[in-house]
Amino acid sequence: MFSSIQSAKRKVITFGDDGEQVSRSTTITAPTKTAATESSSSSSKKHNTNHSDTQYTNGKGNLQDNASSSSSSSSTVVSSASSSSEETGERLSKKQKRQLQRQNDARPRKLINKEPTTEAMTQKAKELKKHRNSLPIYTARDIIIKEVKENACVVIVGETGSGKTTQIPQYLLEAGLAAHGTISVTQPRRVAAINLARRVAEEVGTPLGQKVGYSIRFDDTSSKDSLIKYMTDGIMLRELLSDRLLLRYSVIILDEAHERTLRTDILFGMVKGIQKQRQDLIDRGRKDIQPLKIVIMSATLDAEKFSEYFYGAKIMYISGRQFPVKILNTVEPQSDYVDSALVTAFQIHQCEAPGDILIFLTGQEEIENMEKLIEEYATDLPPTVGKLIPCPIFAAQDTSTQQKIFEPAPHGTRKVILATNIAETSITIPNIRYVIDTGCHKSRGYNAKIGIESLLVEPISKSSARQRMGRAGREAPGLCFRLYTEDSFDQLEEDAIPEIKRCNLESAILSLKATGIDDVTRFDFMDRPSKSGLLRSLEHLYALEALDDEGKLTDIGTKMAAFPVDPPYAKVLLQSE
Repeated sequence: MFSSIQSAKRKVITFGDDGEQVSRSTTITAPTKTAATESSSSSSKKHNTNHSDTQYTNGKGNLQDNASSSSSSSSTVVSSASSSSEETGERLSKKQKRQLQRQNDARPRKLINKEPTTEAMTQKAKELKKHRNSLPIYTARDIIIKEVKENACVVIVGETGSGKTTQIPQYLLEAGLAAHGTISVTQPRRVAAINLARRVAEEVGTPLGQKVGYSIRFDDTSSKDSLIKYMTDGIMLRELLSDRLLLRYSVIILDEAHERTLRTDILFGMVKGIQKQRQDLIDRGRKDIQPLKIVIMSATLDAEKFSEYFYGAKIMYISGRQFPVKILNTVEPQSDYVDSALVTAFQIHQCEAPGDILIFLTGQEEIENMEKLIEEYATDLPPTVGKLIPCPIFAAQDTSTQQKIFEPAPHGTRKVILATNIAETSITIPNIRYVIDTGCHKSRGYNAKIGIESLLVEPISKSSARQRMGRAGREAPGLCFRLYTEDSFDQLEEDAIPEIKRCNLESAILSLKATGIDDVTRFDFMDRPSKSGLLRSLEHLYALEALDDEGKLTDIGTKMAAFPVDPPYAKVLLQSE
């Protein structure tokens, strides 16, 4: 498989640029084939052609997205201290110094979460304010606030890099919409919730966990004083078990709505119903209930469909800011996208200007194998070429390891980020200039007839391809290398099929039952799952003793719903007590 690299064959990649072709050649000498090489070979998807010469052409046009916030660093408010003791310290006796120290210690300190005034604002705070005001979404600030105040639900389609995820919660906070509850922002992934909360806390000017916090599984930095809270959709569903009307929230922002995960689709129906229930209670004279505002956000979604689902919600389109990204498609389909991605990464490193590389792969195994290969081949790079270090990120990693991708590379070193589709949306990885898109991802599937769930490597959608391309243009002009042809791109589906139409529904049904939805067949799904899938899942939950003969939740089912695992595993955990 890796014969082209093993033999140190001179690789030639031809790029098309305005009708002209520019050839660049580079030699990659690799060590002896290792077990990692063989493992990587078996895990990649076949695409019908030889990979020895990888040729790229320009796309039919430069797709443009926009840049978002760059990496951030902490800003702190430092309490002013008396300087008189320093100036006169030499003339004071030890007793006087101790007395002066006690007086200083007794002085009331400035609140650590007090926002800095304009006069005391640090240089970093000024830079953050300047950055916020320069974002494309800033020009729409007033109209966004107006529409959210006047409408129960608003659908906002903001191009990549417009600043919607970090700025809209702050705009609503500044407009007083957190006066009667917290502003919640749901995210499909942990790493996004964490980094967005950190960024917004820095922009607001308070330590993380005070005015701004996040909540993910096993890690909650929010507090009773938090006014903006980033959280995963799974945590929001868990909160529904104890707060069925979500009364602690005044605004719920459902971000990255286009991903249509199983949990996100359940949340759509739940918050829609909760909004109506709260309004009904208000209409009946309940003074202790406040209306719930819903904001749906995404860079790419069918806005009309979401608007229709949420009672004709107002639609807003926000333009973005994206540096130009040149798209290069392969001339021929690639027989092995892992091999092609590896070769392309080394060619970029030896031929292109500085800037980090982001490679999209399908899963942990591919990422770990690619990491080993890059480390091996990088040892034989010419001395005139800088170092190349791989940085993996995937869902199963612990949070501290995931954060390493945001750290700057050492001087003279280029990073290669190896990521699943976890890096497609929400997060901005600093200094990415090159994206290598393999065109594949792992997709969940479920066969209701035999009760087997699968995770298969499949082509991505056009929407995902555009999101991946946009990662290269967040901070500077970039290049996107697509390891598939233009014709292959044209044949991709526009959007991915919602998970609720292709996944096991047992966890979703158990969650709905636990929140008081007895008849799940009448639940207000945006896209209704198949009747056979629903019935199979109900039968299985009955077999697990989670449901009784009438389909109602049993005591065992209630306990199972409290576990953040699939129902069969929850039953095993209960039986192990």
